[in-house]
Amino acid sequence: MAIAGAGSIKTLHPGCGVLVNHGKWIPVDGCNEAARGAAYRNDGIVNFATCSPTGSGFTWGWDTTPSSTHCRFTQRSEKDLKKQLNHRRIVFVGDSMLRNLYHAVSRQLGILDAGLYDAGGPKHINIYRKAGDVTIDFKWAAFATDQLAEMKDLNELFTKQDYAKYDLIVMGGGAWDRLHVYQTAEEIASFGATIEALKEEILTMKQSSTPVVWLTPTAMNDSALNTEKKRERITESAMSDMRKVYEKRGVLSVSSFVIDGPSFSKDRVKESFDGVHYPQDVYEAGAQILANSFDWLLPARQNEELMEIPEAGEMARPFLGLMMLCLCFIGLFFFDGFFGFSYLACLFIKGILPSDLYLEAFTILHEKSTDLPELNLSSGVSIGTSFSQSTVKTKNAQALQMTSKERGRRRVSRGRNSGVDEEIEALLGND
Repeated sequence: MAIAGAGSIKTLHPGCGVLVNHGKWIPVDGCNEAARGAAYRNDGIVNFATCSPTGSGFTWGWDTTPSSTHCRFTQRSEKDLKKQLNHRRIVFVGDSMLRNLYHAVSRQLGILDAGLYDAGGPKHINIYRKAGDVTIDFKWAAFATDQLAEMKDLNELFTKQDYAKYDLIVMGGGAWDRLHVYQTAEEIASFGATIEALKEEILTMKQSSTPVVWLTPTAMNDSALNTEKKRERITESAMSDMRKVYEKRGVLSVSSFVIDGPSFSKDRVKESFDGVHYPQDVYEAGAQILANSFDWLLPARQNEELMEIPEAGEMARPFLGLMMLCLCFIGLFFFDGFFGFSYLACLFIKGILPSDLYLEAFTILHEKSTDLPELNLSSGVSIGTSFSQSTVKTKNAQALQMTSKERGRRRVSRGRNSGVDEEIEALLGND
């Protein structure tokens, strides 16, 4: 590399999936001289008060990979993600861990208020978002039975209508099952059967060319678990066993890609405030791991600028339609082809009305045609009245013309009849 120089960063291949989870959190010193100078110049800060010898912040970084692997992982910006996910639909199906990853991906796409803390807001709900031309949804499914039901619905929906198809499905779970329905032998057996069925649904989804990503539970902070039930059932040791259950049942092997939750959370486990969830920036690392996997999960289309057909009425603007109708009515009732704007000229030039423009434009046309009424607008007579009078006159003239023609026909008929009678009398000798 030192001799030839570094090559361009190419699209990652599926073989990079075994390396993209390998990395660590590195402390960043935000109190160095460069940061102090920038703070003084930009914000007028003279000195920092919360500096730490080990650094006051952290950033996620990938381990060095051999150049022969052609796996150079990079941070994907908002612009890069929107370009790669243009006209794509992604759905996240799972519990609160997966929901936090969903919020992190939303923030990466420019939805900056995604995942803001709201103690009074609803939690166990579905979420639907759009970031430009990217559709990103979340479906709440905490238990394995819920995830199985969602996958069945998605498989059934895909067979009915293509436009409802998602391009990528991200799933994850295990914590709620371990906490609530994984105690007795019957519950454990039922859970195993559900996982087997879920694996089959994932295989069915993959056969429709839709990749499925699985997120394993993040590392647990045992000392921060806030209830006795949680401290008994979802410790890090218990959740480690649960991760092995999913692996043994084949869920990880049939998934298109697996995001290893502990890989981006174990270094910061002490920051888990309730033993389960982490600060928002921790999930940003998981979002970047997922973003790099898009290279082989969602290959570039031949035509990225696909037209999205809008729904009926989506482009409707009732107010603008009403405005156009008003302009049309003004043009019709005032005989003004300029939608009434010709009347503005009357403010500057006296003695000229739009009716004069109408006469100048259409009089010649009416004179040439025998089917159109005559236009003869006198001063003080409205256009509508004159048009009605002209129409009546035209109808009367046509009626008179028809009457005179009928009389002529009758005269001709009578003349013909009298001539025939004279010929018959001559033949009979009746002089």
